[in-house]
Amino acid sequence: MLSPAMLRILRWLDEHPSTLEGAWDVPRSLSLEGIADGIGVVRSALFQPMSVLEEEGFLLTRQAHVIGGGRRKRKVVHITESGRNQLHSHTEDIPERRARTSSKLKGQLPEYTHVHGRHSELGLIRDALENKVPVHLRGMPGIGKSTLARKITEDLVEKDLNVHWVQLDAYCDVHEAMQRMEADAPQILDVEGYASSFQHENVVLVFDDVHSISSRHQESFSNLFQALENHSIPFMLLGRDRDTFSIDGTYVELGPLEQTDAIELLNPELGDERETIVEALGGHPLAILLHDASTPLPETNLDVRAYVDQVVLGEASSDVHDAMSPFLVLPFPVPAERMPEPNHVALLDEHTLLRWGNKDAAMEMQHLIRNVCKSSLDESELDALHRSAITHWEQQNDALASILELHHRIQRDETDVSNHLSSRANELMSSYSGAFATLLDEALVSNSEDIDLIELAAQHALNRAEIDVAKAYIQNQDSPKLVNIRMQIAQFEGKKDPLQDLETILDEIHDAQQKLRIQLSVLSRCIDDLAPSSSAIDYDRIERLLNQVELPDAEHERQIVLTTLVVMRHSLALERKDFDGANFLLDQLRGIGSSTDPLLQYLGMKTELRSVDSKPMNAALTLRNAELTATQLEQPLYKASLLLLICEQLVETQLPRAKTIHAQIDIQSLEAIKAPSARRVVAKWWEVKSMFDDRERVMSLREAILRYRSVGCPNRARMLSSRLHSV
Repeated sequence: MLSPAMLRILRWLDEHPSTLEGAWDVPRSLSLEGIADGIGVVRSALFQPMSVLEEEGFLLTRQAHVIGGGRRKRKVVHITESGRNQLHSHTEDIPERRARTSSKLKGQLPEYTHVHGRHSELGLIRDALENKVPVHLRGMPGIGKSTLARKITEDLVEKDLNVHWVQLDAYCDVHEAMQRMEADAPQILDVEGYASSFQHENVVLVFDDVHSISSRHQESFSNLFQALENHSIPFMLLGRDRDTFSIDGTYVELGPLEQTDAIELLNPELGDERETIVEALGGHPLAILLHDASTPLPETNLDVRAYVDQVVLGEASSDVHDAMSPFLVLPFPVPAERMPEPNHVALLDEHTLLRWGNKDAAMEMQHLIRNVCKSSLDESELDALHRSAITHWEQQNDALASILELHHRIQRDETDVSNHLSSRANELMSSYSGAFATLLDEALVSNSEDIDLIELAAQHALNRAEIDVAKAYIQNQDSPKLVNIRMQIAQFEGKKDPLQDLETILDEIHDAQQKLRIQLSVLSRCIDDLAPSSSAIDYDRIERLLNQVELPDAEHERQIVLTTLVVMRHSLALERKDFDGANFLLDQLRGIGSSTDPLLQYLGMKTELRSVDSKPMNAALTLRNAELTATQLEQPLYKASLLLLICEQLVETQLPRAKTIHAQIDIQSLEAIKAPSARRVVAKWWEVKSMFDDRERVMSLREAILRYRSVGCPNRARMLSSRLHSV
């Protein structure tokens, strides 16, 4: 007769295909450590039932490479055909099957682990989620928060709900969290807008390790959680602190396991000794799983941290301690093969010291172990670990390695960290925007007077439409270097007085190149900010600013600036519907450029499209020519701008066609271009999107408004705000 433990082992193995039996690379879930995790027992509890199962021919063992577990072979286990038949003959006693590969489980879900006990907590959480009440699941590291939440997801999938799970850390912002969750939502600045994207789905969201969210991103996550609550979208917040975000809901404090449940984690062969072990370890699940028969038991009620420090780590070999060192300063999980010594991963895994993420793609030290170990290190020991980590990560040429390298440089309080951050800005601002924001914030703690660093941090905050963060960075700073930041903040807030006083501000700038750069930047924004409600005063102000631009002496630079000014005057003429003036300026540009110049092709087509209302008979031909021209343009901003103009022309008469063209615009590529002009095109993309669909209109308008404000176009933002209120 097969015992419950044997049935659980066979059930676990049965969920893996037979094709893995001859594979060189196998998942960790087929290793002894993975099986023990999965059925919720210490590894030693596997030996006796697996020995019987192997003797009966129900499973087989061999050596293979475990994915993510270093390079050396490890023992792995497979169920045989006989074992599958035997399992399926025990239909009455068979353990529950988990939704291992369900398409309804999305994001960074940890591996499923059998839950012992916790019946009251399970019922409380299920009731709350059923009533769409937020759940705060709290408890110390290793107490089983993620395990319990993962169990609940099985029930949710059975009820036809989609589960989105994210593993948070200090370098994750809301946008990154949505990507990790595999949420079907675009990259947006309006973080509350993500809530509306879940409104029409049957979902539950799980945010794991919310206590690790950095202060830099605390407010935006709080806004997201508040919006989810307002939209009655059920979600769970897993963390150590009782209340971090002032969100109402059901609080579940997870404590130690009941003795009758805790002993199920241990080897049944220990008999009555199991009760002694559980009592000595206070029913803490991780402490029980860490227990080894060769190590002494602590006195009753010894604090679990003290037990880890004095017993688990005190009895560990020097090899284990050496292997642990790089993990103590790791800020978030990474793939095992990226660590300095990948082969050490298997050693630590065998000692239950690692915490594995979704599909075992990344791992880190168990937080309880890490916290205890790290607290015992002095400053020189920590510094040595950070130095070693820098040496390792600077040899790897990718964005993730850059984040880790910069993290360790900042932790060491290096004097030239500003230069390192600036040199990686272009790479990280787009690919890891949230992480870069955290790095800048951390660097400013000990470099609070570094003007270059302040400017970089404030500009990045403005790019992310975090106006209050940018203002906080430059508070009490009066450096001329921050003039452009102040101008952007003024435009973001829609203040007209600072713009009217631009001449005074420019008079204070003695660097001719900086002055010219600011003039052209402000002019470009002002022209893009013109709206149907713009007054003659707005046009006159731009004309005055255009006339004040002083051309540089160098001939090459002079020609570039001249061309730029003509292009600006051309755009201004189109906004005024002065089509004769626009064509005159276009002819001037054609006189000095080639007919195949993408800029001239774009401006020529733009002129025809903007004047098409005055020649309705030619509208169809003009639109066809514009589409053809757009397909031939390789410059992404010209192409996208032209397609958006076409969409606007088609919205009233050919809405399906307008939607099709809009969908052809590669918005991700545009997002990756960090130039202000590109960000204004992205804002226009959202504005046009709001013209299509009632279902997405509000979110699209909100996003367009925020993006226009973030790039200094308050007039267009106000115009869309009026449209939003009318909706």
